[in-house]
Amino acid sequence: MSTQFAIDTTGQIIHISEVERGLSCNCFCVVCSERMVAKKGPEREHHFAHESNKQDCSVSHESLLHRFAKRVIQEAGELAVPPTSGQTAPRWLRFDRVEEESRLETVRPDLIGYSGNIPILIEVAYSSFAGAEKIAKLKTLELQAVEIDVHHLHPENFDPEVARVSILDDTTNKKWLFAPEEQRKPSYTEEKVVIQGIWVFLRYLTYGDLAIRVPAFNPEVNAIVKAIAKRYWGRWNTTYKNWIVPQRWAQRAADDIRAENDSPDAAA
Repeated sequence: MSTQFAIDTTGQIIHISEVERGLSCNCFCVVCSERMVAKKGPEREHHFAHESNKQDCSVSHESLLHRFAKRVIQEAGELAVPPTSGQTAPRWLRFDRVEEESRLETVRPDLIGYSGNIPILIEVAYSSFAGAEKIAKLKTLELQAVEIDVHHLHPENFDPEVARVSILDDTTNKKWLFAPEEQRKPSYTEEKVVIQGIWVFLRYLTYGDLAIRVPAFNPEVNAIVKAIAKRYWGRWNTTYKNWIVPQRWAQRAADDIRAENDSPDAAA
C-alpha cells in the first residue's frame, strides 16, 4: 500500500506532509487502526510505518485518494465546476453543507453538496467512471451531478496542495453528468439600486453568481459598474448585456454596488 496516508484522531485521512515526525503525528493505520510513526528523515521518501514495525497493510491508492478528495471538498465547502449549456465560463458552487455517502432517491454518490435546498451530487473517479445507466438514472430523477476525474494524481511524488487545486479549482478534469434545464434558468427577482439617478439591477442566478445590469446607457455609471465587476473577476455577457460575477465574490460585489446607491428608497 501507499504509506503516504494515515488517519488522525478524528478519523480524517491525512497526508504525511501534513503531520509532525515520529509518534507525535498522532496518526493511525487506515486499515488496522494501529498507531503509526511518521518517518520524515533526510534520505528516504517520507512515509508512515506501523509502530510495531509490521508489514504494511494493503489498501489501494484509489481508495486513499477517494477519501482525501472528499475531505478536501468538505473542508472547502465550495467547488469550481465547468459551464453547463448556455453558459460560457466556469463557476463556483458554494455549499451550505456537504454530506458524505448519503443516499438521495435511489442514488448514493460520494458527496452531496447542498446550496439551500438544491442538492448537487459529486462523484470522485479514479478508475471507474459513471456509465450510461447511471447517467440515465440521474436524468430520470433530475438530480444535478458532477464528476471529478482524479486519475492523474498518482502516488509517486504526491503533493497534497497540487491535489487540492486540481480537486477544487480546476474544471478541465470535471464534467456534468446531468444538469437539469430548469435548474439553469436564472431567478428573475431583481434588486434595484440607483446610482447617479440611473437604475442598476442585481440578480442572483441559480448557482449563486451575481448578474449586474444597467439598462440605460450612462458612461459614468457604466464605468462604476464595470470597475466593481472586474474587481471581483466579473465577465461581460454579450448576450444579456450584463456583468456576471462569480459566486464566491458575488456578495462583495453586490455590497460595493449598494454602497454607490444614492436613493434611500430603492426597492428590492
